[in-house]
Parts: sequence; C-alpha cells; structure tokens
Amino acid sequence: MRKYTVLIVLVAAFAAIFAAAYTFYDKYGGQLAVSPPAPVSPASEQPAVEDSVPETGTSDSTSSPENDANNAANDTGDEAIGENESEGTDGDSTVPVDANDTESRDTEASDEYRIIVPDFTLKDLDGNDVSLSDYSGKIVVLNFWATWCIYCAEEIQDLNILDRELRDAGDAVVLAVNADEPYNTVSRFVTENGIDLEVLLDEDGSVSAGLYGVVSFPNTYIINDDGSLYAYIPGRAGIDLMRKVVDMARNNEPLR
Repeated sequence: MRKYTVLIVLVAAFAAIFAAAYTFYDKYGGQLAVSPPAPVSPASEQPAVEDSVPETGTSDSTSSPENDANNAANDTGDEAIGENESEGTDGDSTVPVDANDTESRDTEASDEYRIIVPDFTLKDLDGNDVSLSDYSGKIVVLNFWATWCIYCAEEIQDLNILDRELRDAGDAVVLAVNADEPYNTVSRFVTENGIDLEVLLDEDGSVSAGLYGVVSFPNTYIINDDGSLYAYIPGRAGIDLMRKVVDMARNNEPLR
C-alpha cells in the first residue's frame, strides 16, 4: 500500500511540474526566441571618406610659374593625343573585316569536324602494293567483304558495276578489301564471278579489324578526295544508294 502511495505522489508531482512549465512557456515563450542579427551591407560597414582632392578652379593654393609651365605641357600633350585618335579612326566608322581571314577561320572550324581515315598498304591479286593514299584526290568507296558472306557476294556485283562507272568518270574508285582469307580462296571467287575491280588482300585482318574495327561484313566507307570520312554504310547497300552517296560527296552536300 505504501508503494502505491509513493507512486501516486510522484505522478502528481510530475504532472504539476509539467503544467507549470507549459504555462510559463505559453506566456513567455515568444520573449525567449532569439533572432539572428540583420545582415549589414558592405556600404554601411565602410566609413564615409571625404574627397581630399580639391575640384578644379576651387583650389586656394597659388600656382607657381613652374606649375604653370607643367600644366601647359600637359595640355599640349592631351591635344596631341586627341588629334592622333581622331586621325586614326572615326567614331562612326566600321572596322574593316578581312574576307580572307574570315574564310580561313571558317576552314579551321570545319577542319575540327573532319575524320581522316587511316592509310594502309595491302597486296592486290597481282602481288602489287596498293595504298589508300595512292588515290588521294579521288573519292574512294572502301568496301570490306568476305567470300563466305552471302550479302557480300550480292553486293560485290553492284560494286563491280559501280566501279566501272566511277572509273569512266575519272574522279572516284572502288577498293574491295577481303578480310581474313588466303589468296587462293579470294582469287578463285573473283575469277568465277567475273570481278574486275581492285581487290586487296587483308589476310591477317590487320587493316579491317585492326585499323577500321570491322568485325562484320559487308561494311562500306565513303572517303572524300581529301582523305576524310564522308559516310559509313554498315551492311549491304544497293547500287542506287551508293550512287547517290557518291554524288553527294562530289558536291560536298551535308548528310541528312
């Protein structure tokens, strides 16, 4: 019984303390809040400084002949500077622009977006060394293919026709790079299918996979006459599409 009495007394005491604290906070809580000081602008922090330089014409000092001579010299110098400025440029005149300089800047900007394709040298079916750079100044249709590729066998017939047309025009050529196959396999395929375009042998894949990253066939690169990449065509492309892209490269038309 005594334990319960003590517990009741403690509960009552805590309740009284809580009620008193709540009443005090409700009455004086607003006065206990502390607000941060208002920010002070930099201008208000800086003390006012009086201008110690006297205005022109209001100085109380007496000028000496030496000062007068210096002032006259300064005035003469200022007038000379003013005359030189007026003789140099008119205030309303426009600065002339060098057209050649503007053209060179445009050329430099366009050069930043050019991708020069890597040069290479491979053997043709006659054992001659042929380099991509041998055809500098001409548009090159660079095709990567393989004899076992069905789409390549179909596309190379179109490339054969296209190559004859381009050689007649004299400004473009087709190079067909066979990848990862021996001479005998490629030579037999070319003979059996009547292919007479320039076929190059990349027997170890150092050019197709090593330089150009070609891992599937066929793949075609259209190269500008300056050696920069104009277009890339993955997979088989019809002859009409290739004719169109070559014509666009001739006219330097942007790809859409």
